[in-house]
Amino acid sequence: MERINITNTITAVGHLLLFFLRPIHKLINIKRLPNLPPIKNPLLQVSATTLARKIRNGELSSQTVVEAYIERIKEVNPFLNAVVEERFEGAIRDAKNCDEKLKRGEVNADTLETEQPLYGVPITIKESCGVEGMSHAVGRMARRGLKATKDGAAVQILRNAGGIFLCVTNTPECCLGYNTNNVIQGVTKNPYDIRMSSGGSSGGECALIGAGASILGLGSDIVGSIRIPSFFNGIFGHKPSRGVVSSVGHYPKCENYMIEQMLTCGPIARYTEDLYLCMKLLSAKLEKPLRLDVPVDLATLRVFYVDDISGLYGTVSTSSEIKQTIKTAIKYLEQQGARVEKLQLSQEWIRFAFMIIASCFSEYDISNAIMEDTRRRMNPLLELLKSTVGSSNYESQLIVVLLLERYNTFISSSKRKYYIGLGDQCRDKLNDILDKDGVLIYPTYPHVAQLPSLLKYEIDSGAYSGIFNVLQLPATNIPMGLNDKGLPVGFQVVAGNGQDRLCLAVAKEFEKAFGGWIPPSS
Repeated sequence: MERINITNTITAVGHLLLFFLRPIHKLINIKRLPNLPPIKNPLLQVSATTLARKIRNGELSSQTVVEAYIERIKEVNPFLNAVVEERFEGAIRDAKNCDEKLKRGEVNADTLETEQPLYGVPITIKESCGVEGMSHAVGRMARRGLKATKDGAAVQILRNAGGIFLCVTNTPECCLGYNTNNVIQGVTKNPYDIRMSSGGSSGGECALIGAGASILGLGSDIVGSIRIPSFFNGIFGHKPSRGVVSSVGHYPKCENYMIEQMLTCGPIARYTEDLYLCMKLLSAKLEKPLRLDVPVDLATLRVFYVDDISGLYGTVSTSSEIKQTIKTAIKYLEQQGARVEKLQLSQEWIRFAFMIIASCFSEYDISNAIMEDTRRRMNPLLELLKSTVGSSNYESQLIVVLLLERYNTFISSSKRKYYIGLGDQCRDKLNDILDKDGVLIYPTYPHVAQLPSLLKYEIDSGAYSGIFNVLQLPATNIPMGLNDKGLPVGFQVVAGNGQDRLCLAVAKEFEKAFGGWIPPSS
């Protein structure tokens, strides 16, 4: 049997198991758990951009803002389990210092707006991104207690911009999974329904932000790791174009050039103006500016869309509510004068997305990347058996990834080479289609957040977002309200390489038209 068929068979078995297990798991979890406490402090619904302006103008103290967010984190984290390590006392000291410098006249509003536009604003960071002196275990038992020796490159930019770090947030083990769960910290819950998954791998970060317990965060994205949890948690998350934001200081690190080009850090926020602010900081030293301040006229945009993948080549089908959300968005853009065209599913990057991603990941020596702190490589088959009885020191999602790696994702070397080459061709083709004035509306994930126990059977669903990591294009998740069960719905918008401003402009327009983030328990 061809290995390519084995890969398709594995995904098909996963879908079959889902068919039978979903009703059982739903029955087990039929009782809805308590909602999060509602947001009472109005400061928690003010954008980071506005908070920064009020702080530097003396209208608000940094200490007041920081303490408000610390109180909210303490209120919701027992429900969410999103925080790995906090530095609340240190954050309050930092905030007091910011306020004192303003009072003494050591800094002024004009200088801060230019040089430290996040002065005094609380920020949270995904644990994998590396914050000096904070936990950097990233869910690995072998790294438990390990601290980052210095800030990651993107983290350092936010620190230099005046941001005050409150905590580092939970991830799947080694960031490898769609559900945020690991053997050290446990599972992170969804603020809209704590029975549901917060997604992965930036699940802790997105859960806190979605809950109104953080205003701005930094995550990382290699196969949708910013956009999928942003989608599950009803917020905005941006994966920048290739090479815009450095991943230096991230764990696990990528030695393989192909995988390194897929991984990037990026901002997560409840308000689009904060994505703009953060992206301006993170891209400030680019030789070719992103021109984020240049206005975008929707009437001049060419808009392409895909609203239904319908189980193409075995991939999980797009749900009806996601399809309807995209249709609503497309109709709105047409009313604004944009030229709209539906892309055909015959596009190779759509048809073969999962195989292209799997082939690229087969080049990533994950075992070497994450096993540098152990004396020997683990046996994934043995650990998979041990995990079934709860005796493994590894999370099951990581074990499955390592098992796929051991067998080269069950794709023959000739087929892997073919699909990797196809990915390169598709990158050029889609860049040509989008050019400098085109955007693509596309599902972030096939359905809304579901039970954590079921996500492990959807190993191919990340292809919805992950293909744009392979194609190295910017993409932004856009929240578009809640479904009839109170769970967030939305989609992603994609643009040509270097055209991040188009993604952000469309996100801003939809936020204005449809409301953007909606607080849980509202």
